[in-house]
Order: sequence, then C-alpha cells, then structure tokens
Amino acid sequence: MAPGKTAPRLLQDLFTYDPRHEERAGRNLLTSPPPQHDANAPAVAAVPFRNCRHNFFTKDKQSIPVEPGREPDTDTVYKVAAYCQKCRWHVDVVADHRNNDGKSKWCGRGNTDYALHHFLYQGQEGSNGINGLEAQLPSRTYSFRCSAPQCSLHVRIGMRPPIFSEHDIEILTNQAKLRKRWEVAQHLAGDRADPVMARRVDAPDYLNTYLQDSLNPSKGKARIPLFNKKFLKTFGRDCDSILRRLGFENRQEEDEEGTLIEAWYLPRPENTAHPLEYTLRTKIEDARYELNTIILSVPENERANCRHQPMHPLSSRDELERVLACADYAKAKGRETRSTSHEEDHPYYASLGALADFDDSLILFAFSRQVAVDIDNKDYYFECLQDLAAGRQSETLGVQVALLASQGLISKRDAQRAYQYFGINPAHASVIGDEHIIGSFKSRLSDISPMQAEEARKQLRVLGDVRDSERIRAEAAGSIETYDQAMAWFELDPSTADDFVQTMYSLKTQDNPAEVETAQKALQIIADHRQSERLQHFLKFGTMSEPEMDLGDAYAHFQVSDRSVALDPAVLDSLLSTYELGTSERARMEKAHALIQQDQTQRFGNRPANAPMPIVRRNNYPLESWPVGLRNIGNTCYLNSVLQFLFTIKPLRDLILNCEDHLQDPSPEALKDKKVGRMAVTPERVLTAQKFVRELRAFFERMIKAPTDTVQPEIDLASLALCKSDISEEAEIQDSDIVPGIGLGTIDGAVVSGPMLPPAEGQLIPVDLPAGSITDKKETDSTDTVMDNTDTPTINLLDSEMKEDAPSHENGSTKESGNDVPAPPTRPPPVPPRADPKPAPKPAVQSSTKIGRIEESARQQDAAEVMANIFDLISCAITGDSVLREGEQGDAIKKLFFGDVTTVMEKPDGIQKNQELRDHFLVATGRRDRSLYATLDEDFGLGEIEGGGGTRYDYVEQAAPIQIINVKRLQYEKGQPVYDHSHIGLEKTMYLDRYLARTPTLDESQLLELRKAQWAKQKQLRELDAKRTKLQTSGIEGMNLPECLNATSDFIQSLSSDNSEDQDQPGSLLIPPPELSDTLHKRASDYALELSGIDEQMTTLESEINNVFRDCTSVPYRLHAVFVHRGDVKGGHYWIYIYDFQNKEWRSYNDDRVEKVEDESAVLEKEEGKRPKVSTGVVYVRADLAEQYTEAVCRQPEQPNVERKDIEMKDVADEADDELPDLEPVEVANAPVIEGVEKV
Repeated sequence: MAPGKTAPRLLQDLFTYDPRHEERAGRNLLTSPPPQHDANAPAVAAVPFRNCRHNFFTKDKQSIPVEPGREPDTDTVYKVAAYCQKCRWHVDVVADHRNNDGKSKWCGRGNTDYALHHFLYQGQEGSNGINGLEAQLPSRTYSFRCSAPQCSLHVRIGMRPPIFSEHDIEILTNQAKLRKRWEVAQHLAGDRADPVMARRVDAPDYLNTYLQDSLNPSKGKARIPLFNKKFLKTFGRDCDSILRRLGFENRQEEDEEGTLIEAWYLPRPENTAHPLEYTLRTKIEDARYELNTIILSVPENERANCRHQPMHPLSSRDELERVLACADYAKAKGRETRSTSHEEDHPYYASLGALADFDDSLILFAFSRQVAVDIDNKDYYFECLQDLAAGRQSETLGVQVALLASQGLISKRDAQRAYQYFGINPAHASVIGDEHIIGSFKSRLSDISPMQAEEARKQLRVLGDVRDSERIRAEAAGSIETYDQAMAWFELDPSTADDFVQTMYSLKTQDNPAEVETAQKALQIIADHRQSERLQHFLKFGTMSEPEMDLGDAYAHFQVSDRSVALDPAVLDSLLSTYELGTSERARMEKAHALIQQDQTQRFGNRPANAPMPIVRRNNYPLESWPVGLRNIGNTCYLNSVLQFLFTIKPLRDLILNCEDHLQDPSPEALKDKKVGRMAVTPERVLTAQKFVRELRAFFERMIKAPTDTVQPEIDLASLALCKSDISEEAEIQDSDIVPGIGLGTIDGAVVSGPMLPPAEGQLIPVDLPAGSITDKKETDSTDTVMDNTDTPTINLLDSEMKEDAPSHENGSTKESGNDVPAPPTRPPPVPPRADPKPAPKPAVQSSTKIGRIEESARQQDAAEVMANIFDLISCAITGDSVLREGEQGDAIKKLFFGDVTTVMEKPDGIQKNQELRDHFLVATGRRDRSLYATLDEDFGLGEIEGGGGTRYDYVEQAAPIQIINVKRLQYEKGQPVYDHSHIGLEKTMYLDRYLARTPTLDESQLLELRKAQWAKQKQLRELDAKRTKLQTSGIEGMNLPECLNATSDFIQSLSSDNSEDQDQPGSLLIPPPELSDTLHKRASDYALELSGIDEQMTTLESEINNVFRDCTSVPYRLHAVFVHRGDVKGGHYWIYIYDFQNKEWRSYNDDRVEKVEDESAVLEKEEGKRPKVSTGVVYVRADLAEQYTEAVCRQPEQPNVERKDIEMKDVADEADDELPDLEPVEVANAPVIEGVEKV
C-alpha cells in the first residue's frame, strides 16, 4: 500500500499543487508520495518553482460550511468551494461522512488515538468535460479516505481550470483587437456606430453585467441586439465562441418592419443549485468570480464608470482546516507553520506526511500511520524519525527511537550500510536474491577473523530483518529449525525429490566431516516434514529404500505403452502368475497389478466378477445445478476443454441440438457455390461434417440429461474433431502407423499429452473398446490369440476392431475370416519369461487403432487448429444464410466467432488494405510477463513488412461477439522447441476500442491519432527488447549472457584452484590472472542488473502504452473462459476455467472434475513454481451479450435405470405367457453357427 499524509499536510500540498506544471515536474504533488530523501544526492525543491502558491477564496453559494458546535454524524457532508485569485483555478473540497459502513468514530482533537485524519489516496475520477480548457487541461477529482479503522471520512478534491483561457482574455481585452472590432462596427452600423472605441475593462465589465442579469432575470433584460452600439464594438463577432460556451443563444428574428435581425439571448440557468451539483448556474458563478479578478487587475484609473461592483470573498484556509478537523491541532512550542510561499520543511517531514510545526506526539502519530499503511518502507520512515529526533533535540522522540531500535527496527541508512558491507549496491537490493546475500556472507567467513565473523553476522541479521527473510536470519544465527531452513542449508528447492536430498547430504559431508551433525539435523527435519520413510531409512541404516511406485511405473512393469484403452484382466492375471511367489519381483509386480487394476476400474469398469459396481460422485452438488465432467479417453484433455467451452455458448448449443433444421443438402448442385475456409466443399466433406454434428448433438444431449456427474466423449466424436475432415480414411490409417510409445504418466490423475517415450519390444497391445462402449464386459473381452511358436516373449492382445476381409494365418494355410470362428486353441499359451526389473527397450509392435490415431492427431495439432477444425466442420454441415467476401459462406459460426480484420500496408507505391475473416487473435508474450493489452498492442501495432519496403498495422473493422485470443506458447530457438511459461495478465473486462476501426465515441481519424502516439512508445519498447535480446543471447543453450559469464568465472576460479596444487608438476596449465574471475563475476552481476532493469523499463513503458487508450471504454468485453496448460514441449495437461454469468462464479473444468473456484486469483494471477500453469487461450464476450450468449449450466438429468432384482419363481405360467409378445418366425437356413462347425 502507498503512504498517506495527515490533514494539515494534505492542505499544504493543495495550496502548492499546480496541475499546469504536473507533467514537467514528473509527479503529482497532491497524490504522489514525496521522493525519499538522499543526503548525498543533489537537493531537489519540494515544490517546483513554477507552481502557483495559491491564494484561495471561498465561493459561499457553492459551499456547505461547518456548523459551529455541531459534531458530524452519518448524514454530514461538508464542502468548501474556492478559487485562486492568482491562477483562477477552481477547487472543491468535499468531506463526506456518509460512507459509514458501521464506522462512527471520527478523528480530531477529541480522539486520543487519532488526533488527526490520515488520508490515503484512492484514485482519480474522470473528467466531466465542462470547462473551457478541457482539451488541454482537463478537470480532475482526487479521492482520499481516512486510514483510521473507525473513521468513515472520504475526501474528494476537485480541480477545474479557469472558464476563461489566456486566449479568451486576449480576445476580450487586447486593445488592437478592440480597435479592429470598433472599425468593423463602424463599417456595419455606419452612423449608428459608437464613435468611441471600447476600453480594456469594458468587455469583462459588460459580460459580468450580462451574467449577473442571467442569475437574476428581469423583464426586458434577456435580449441583446447584435447592432447594439456597445455590444457591437465590444464583442462583435470575435467573441461568439466565448458567449456560446457560457450559455448565450444567438437567434435570427424579424423586427417590427419585417427586417431579419440578429440578437443574443442571455443564459437561462436554474433558479437554484445544490452545492454538491455542478450546473449552468455554478458555471456562471465561477465565470463571475474570474471576471471579478480580471477587472480588478486593470489599473483603477482605467476602471472609471464601471458597472462592476467588486466582490471581496473571505480566505478559504480557515474553513478548509475546519472541514478537515485540523484547525487547532497541537503545535510545537515556538514553531509556526511556514508560509507556502517561503521556506520549505525538511523532506523528512513530507515523507512522514507531517508538518514542521507538529508537536512531538503528532510526529509519532504520523510515523505510526505511515508504517501501518506502508510497511515495505518502514526502514525509511524510521530513518526520518531518527533524523527529526536529533534535529529537534526532542527527548520524547529520542526515547521512542531507542525503544524501536531495541525491538529490531532498522533504519534505511543502516540497511544501506549492511548491503554495502557485502559489496551490494543498495539500489539493486530489490533484484538481489537471498541466495546471493547468503553466498556473499559464506564466501567471507573463510577469510576473516572470529571478531570480523561476528560483525558479518551482525550485518547479515540487519539484512534479514530488513528483508523479513527467515532464511537470512537463520543463516545469521547459524541454526536450522524449520523445513525451509533445512532445504536452504542443502541449497535445494522445496520440490526436490528425496533421492537428490540424499545426494546433497553426501556431497555436504564427504569433504567436511565437521558438518555431519548439522547435516543429520537438517535431514531429520526434512524427513519429518515430508513423512518420508525412505529418508528415515537412510538416517537409520545409511541406505535408501525403494521409491514409491507410481501409475506410470506400474504400466511399464507390464510393458503397456497405451494406458488410455481397456486391458483384459485375465491376461494381466496370467502374466502375474509367471512370477514365483515370495520373491521381490513378485511383490513388485503385485503392487503394479493392483495399481493398474484400480486405474482400469476407474476408467472402464474392468473389475473382478464378484466385485461390486462402484458408485463414485466427483462432487456434492445437485446434478441439475452443476455441469458434467468429461472423462479422458486418451490425450484428449484439450478436446474436453473445447467441448465444455462450446457447450456454454447458448446460440451454438441450440444450433447443434436442432441441427436437423439446418443441415446442408449434400448434392453437388446444392454445393456448387458453397465455400468454407476459402475452399470449395465436396459432398464427402459435408457428409463427414454432418456425422460430426450429429455426434456432437448426441453428446450435448448426454451432457444435459446424463444421470451422472461425468460423461465420456465417443471415440468417433474425438476422431472427427481432432482429425482433419478433408483427409481420407486411408491416409489417416497410414499416418497412424506411427507406433505409440510408453505413456508419460499422469498429472493429478489426468493423462499427460505429448511425445511418447520409446516403447519396449513385445509390449502388450491393449484391447481397443468398440465405438460407444464404456463398461460392457462382453465388448471388452479380448480375442483369442493364435501362437505360431513357443518362443514368443510376451502375450499380445489383438485389436478388437478387425476388418472383415483380414486373413488369419495358421500352419501356412489361409482361411476367410468372415463369419468363421476359429477352433479353440489346442494348447495353452506359452509362459512368458520372467520380466527383468528394468527391461531393455525393444522394437514396438505397430498399432493402428482409432484411439491411437486420435492421440497422434492430438499431439500434432495446437489449440487453434482444433478449434478451427470444429468451426469448419459445423460450417460445412449447415446451410449458410449469406455470402461473404470471396464467396465465403456466412452462417451462425461466422456471426458468433469471426471478426473482420483489416491490414493496412503503407508501401512506397501507395497504401494497400487487405481484409480477412479471423476466428481468433494470436498473441505472444515475448518470453516475459505482460498484460493481455500489451500482447494485443504488439499484434495490432505498427511493424515492418517482411523483407522491408514499408510498414503495416491491423485494426478490426467488425468485431466478433465472442472473441477468442490464443497465446503462442511454443517458440523455436536455434531450431529447438522452447515452451514459454510467461504470465499474461488478464482483465475481467477488456475494452476493444483501441483495436477497432471506429467506436461510438471516436471516429477513424481520432483513433489513428491515438494509435500513432502509441506506436511512438512501442518503437521505444522494441529498441529495449532488442537490447534485452542481446543480453539474453550467449550462444549457449539455456543460458543468458550474465549466466554464461558467471559460469565462466566459476570455471576459471576452479581452474586456478586446481593449477595452484599442480603448478610444480610439468605440463600444468598456466594459471589465469587472479582478478579475471572477479572481473567476470562483477560484469555478470552488472549485466544481470541491466537485464532486470530493462524488464522493469519495458513493463513501465507497456503501462504507458496502455494508458494512451485509458479513456477508450465504449466497447467492453467480459472474460468468459481461460484455457490453461501445465507442462512443456514434451507434453502436459489442459483444463479450462469458465465464468458463469448467471450464477456469478468461476468453475474449473479438469476432465471429469468440475469444481468451484473459491479464489478468483487462481484464474487471473500468476502461479509460482518451476512448471506453473499458463493460459493458452482466453475468450471474451461482448458485455451486452454476455448473459444472453452464454449459459454455463444446462442440465435436465434423467433418472438412472434401476436394475431389476431377482424374483422368486411361482406357478403362474399362464399369466406370464399372456404378457409375452408373439414370437417372430426364425429363418434357420441362414442362422450363424454359435458353436461347432457348419454342416456340409
């Protein structure tokens, strides 16, 4: 949280704040924290010398003053409306006690705990666009709230520029312009013109009179003819814009003779105006106050015979102090508040939000409030208090400083000394890690005396307190008490596996026996914290026990490469029986068998015959109020996420459920002009697409009506969605001959997708479930396998999807399989050899199952391709309702998801525009954390055309109601894939104005001007990015330049150490200069800091780029879905977060688990760790259509079928026969043979 300031400090800053010079000063004196004072740096003026030292006077009719003797209550609001007689700016200070929220104790003299209000800046409200200088100097309102827990006071400070600009005053009072108007009046009016030229004071004087008459209207004074002598010579035509801005109306009307004449009518303000409202009456009153100042600035001898009666309002300071409850605060004896026009306070007072005339108790109060609201800078505030205690020679402050120091509070000055003691620049402290500091400390210990070591520990304790680092404190104390301290002592990350902990223990103790006791204590803490039996075993016996077996290991023991399909339990049991009972191999295989059996039961229902059917609910929500989860059928976690997202789009879901009303006629004549994705659509493609749509309809119906909380997508649905619809079946099968390897395991129970590992020879080929089958035991039994010899090393399970014409070979003869059933085998299957604990890799057996093809397609396509394929399938399947550019079919998909993007290319030969329909935007992070706006700005911004020859930029001519934005995570460096884990900051509401051709409030030219301002900053950003890339490139994979220099430094240091031992031996290498290693290390640190600094500069610049369009909020889109992925280039796991606009909550859809997201930050904020989840795609919906176009919950669960119980047989055969249907005749001649052989 940012620091605040007391009420007197806020008033003093208000009296010196000048919005006109804010940008040049580099900070807002009223809202920005004062810069931290550095005694060694050049002095900086607290108030820029150009600033107006305001002389505020109260505007009584616009104010609500404090009533003497009355305390504020929950209905109280005060207002001081003032204007400055020097710069003519207007200020409104509103003190609002109405925001009660159960708080009722206000700060002030009577409050012993909070003698003053302490204000925190809350933000800036928008401009109301009512003043004359609005375009150049917009009005602004700053909000503050009191930080006291029980005080509800909110303060708003509004600043408005003058009604009359310097240009307006020049027009009204410049004598040369007045002379020209007089000459024009003589030309227009001839003899009726006034013979005397207007004076400098006349225009302000007459205008003040007109405005006074408008506030107190009377008959006959509302109209001013243009040819009025005084009006024509004083105002003429030059002042029309000023008059209109003040509410004057210009009309043309006929006089008594029927001649058309022109006249001005006075403004017609409201009779009364509430002080908290800004109306035309308020504006006219403000104008009169300014005219009063302008008239009084004219020398008195030139004001003779003026109608103006001078106004003499009272100074606003006393009333402002009463409103903010600081009129009588305790002041130090002999001190007075310094004039804002003269000497300034010491910067330490401003840092504490205090004034120099504060009593010691108020200084301590200001210090305590600053520390409470800005704990990160408590060391600096303590330094301020230390210095002020010494400067004021205050015993009270000195005692408090000593007490705080005894409690461990460190001043910023002491912290800087501690950093410098370890050779660290304090300015770089924020980018230096605890490990670096501890490393610097440890490197010194071996070279210093015990007394110096104690001093080093003292300085390290200072840094531990400053950084609030338990790890540094523990290192300074030399003790290990916590898990984090134990891991830090071993220099390990908390996620490190047990095996590596044991390795580090050995490395730590083998060269330093004195560390054994400490190492054992650290290892014991880690073992206890992790409840690790293996580490406990190592501590007791000195050896590690076998690691726990996971599901991937279990399948690998049985040499099963594809875990996504059902296995035959009988075959698994047969293989297990080959291992001798009582052996360690048998125990290991039994454990693997149990894990596989449990996994198969959860997936496919395979279980022993006598096992009861498990009934498992994934959550406790009522079925009718909660979406279903989707079970994974093998590397389809991304498809599951896509299906869940599409289901929530109500117009699309309705289209699919009623697809029969929209299906395309597949005849060649009907398809003659049909194009989807710029390609002509064939009848075959239409039929394939309609099959997909019908499969999707059936699946959506199951998602709505399923009596369970999960459903499983059909294999055909996945196949059509993941495999290109324009690829033939034969080509698909041929491509699928790529052999699947051993699986990658699971993450939180979900199948991991990605390139598979090399398989083992003779691996089991699992039974593939027929399409539509889930748990039917009859359909999951494997086909008998005929063995051609007894040397087969493993048992192979045949694919259950056999082609009808596939021949089977036995003993060299060929038989037609057709409906023939092979005779039962004459001998039992051979016993496989005992499996080696770590079987060597062997060639894989090829598989062309449909699910294998699905997995291969899933691995070869990215997110955007899958979504585009589904959109194309739906468009191919349905009829269009219009024809778009280039003959493209217009339909519901185009209306929902496609936007029209224009690319403008500026070339030497002219400007060229290309238009393209896009169903998504594709952005990249640039390998660093960025906001979504920043990535889109880069995608749509000004860039060079490939090959040179001009520039290009994009804008959206017509935005899609549902906007998909995909994130490019897979990058390539030197031909190798690299996964980008950078975070993209998401906004709950995104405004698309900046990317559109035009908006309701801005036309094309205005938006282009804003874009050009943004492009200038983007150019700076690209230059920084190029510099950053240079520092990140070292020529060594996985290492940037600072890391490469550090590694080189370490190598040279080790080389020097080795050569120092062997320098007397012949042939030893020359010893590098001893300073080379230190020089490289220092250069590496400098480059690392520079790299970090560039990242900060780029983040700041991106924020400035974003602020260019800060006020463009006409086209809001709301965040609906976030596709996320955890993994790397080798694979990983997808799931999706979807926002339910009806129920106003986020849900996580992770395959078969749909869970409520309790904390929204899990969706929007960055996840820490080595493999954090990252967003791969986001979906925004136009705000006005969000609830109409999305519906996350659509459930009408049917009652599940209840199995009939066994019924006792009774002698009621006649009654039973009456209920039986008539039997149909059977054609015996063509009946299939169930058992035996067909008779000849």
